[in-house]
Amino acid sequence: MNFQTITSTALSGAVILVVGMTVCALAKSLEPLAGPAVTMDSNSDGVIDKEEAQGLAASNFDAIDLDKSETLDGSELRFFFRGGSRPSSEKTESAKPSPNARQDGNGTGGTPPARVELDVVIEEPIGQTTPVIGRIIALQTGPIAARVNGAVLDMLVDIGDRVNTGDVLAIIDQERMRLERESYAAIVSQQRAKLTAERADLVQTENKLKRLEGIRNSAAFSQARFEDSIQAVASQKGMVAETRAQLAQAQAQLKLADRNLTDTHVVAPYPGVISATHTEVGAYLSIGHAVVTIINHRNLEVEADVPTSLIANLTMGNSVSIRFGEGQVVSAAVRAIVPAENPRTRTRPIRFTPNFSKVNAPLADNQNVTVLLPVGGSRDAITVSKDAINQRNGQNMVYVANSGRAQPRSVTTGEATGSRMVVHSGLKAGDMVVVRGNERLRPGQRLVDIGKTPTNEGGGG
Repeated sequence: MNFQTITSTALSGAVILVVGMTVCALAKSLEPLAGPAVTMDSNSDGVIDKEEAQGLAASNFDAIDLDKSETLDGSELRFFFRGGSRPSSEKTESAKPSPNARQDGNGTGGTPPARVELDVVIEEPIGQTTPVIGRIIALQTGPIAARVNGAVLDMLVDIGDRVNTGDVLAIIDQERMRLERESYAAIVSQQRAKLTAERADLVQTENKLKRLEGIRNSAAFSQARFEDSIQAVASQKGMVAETRAQLAQAQAQLKLADRNLTDTHVVAPYPGVISATHTEVGAYLSIGHAVVTIINHRNLEVEADVPTSLIANLTMGNSVSIRFGEGQVVSAAVRAIVPAENPRTRTRPIRFTPNFSKVNAPLADNQNVTVLLPVGGSRDAITVSKDAINQRNGQNMVYVANSGRAQPRSVTTGEATGSRMVVHSGLKAGDMVVVRGNERLRPGQRLVDIGKTPTNEGGGG
């Protein structure tokens, strides 16, 4: 073995030794993964890369990655989700505030404290419920019919269009209606002229009668002429009344012609969405023929066929919970209990009025929902204020006050109970959660409770 071979072998050994010592040192400096993070580490290298990250770890990867190593270790995950001391890797030059950096309320650089209101997570008794499938019912829906006969000149809407009350949907041929209107207008003018003439004749005959009455005691008075004059006045009054009636009839026909002319414009009687069209340009419509169908998507209720055995637990005005899809639970009031039982299913239709303003999902007529009906008894459950829950990447999330800082938590919710939601996982009784000011919170941001509620220093998790 020559000198060059010995030198090369020695250098290779030294490199291996240095690399091994470095790896050992790094392994000792990394805090091990814990909890759900272990299952994310698919290659078992002790850290989580972007391809392995899931849930909140994936959506907040860059914020959690304090050392910008493109991987997440146990200390970074702990600091993000639980708070506490910052990872040692963060205590580098990049973490030092610049002379011009803004100081927070505790004299440290970074984001200023957030002014929030906190509320406590509690355990309380809630009523037992059973799910019943219901459906959304549009209170205003149906075909909009033509009110006059005629050919369709124009269709101004199509399926899916949104319309407001009074919007024109279609136009029917107006020519015949316009001619009819002009004809009745001429008849009205004719009857007015005739009435004027009849009234003038009445005045003339009445004056003649008055003159005869004035000479009644003279030799020139004629009883026969006097009686004829009385008859003439009565006859003329009848003609005036007849002409007046004919004028009223002509005016009514003119109003009808005006109405028919207006009805050549088919308009929306209420706001909604066009769900179907039933005619097209050129088609001839008769009175009552459907033009379009409208669903008023702003005026909805929920109907459910409830088993008779559960009716006893419901009264008018009672509050129940209704689930719209995953995680969307709102309260609803019982509006009507219809006294008509299905002999085959032994169920009765019940109408509910939900608070649709709390539903942030698209709704449709006949859409299925789940109505949670009370069945008696109660159970203890963890509940949280509805205001604490935010939707992030399809998950329900709350911010917990942990050591005075905002800690995000993913939670699984159940049914609504008043202004609170049942929580199946993610929180425990006594946790303090942010209910006001949580829209722009950042993980780890310091909190100032303007509601004077003490923060949950213990954290919990």
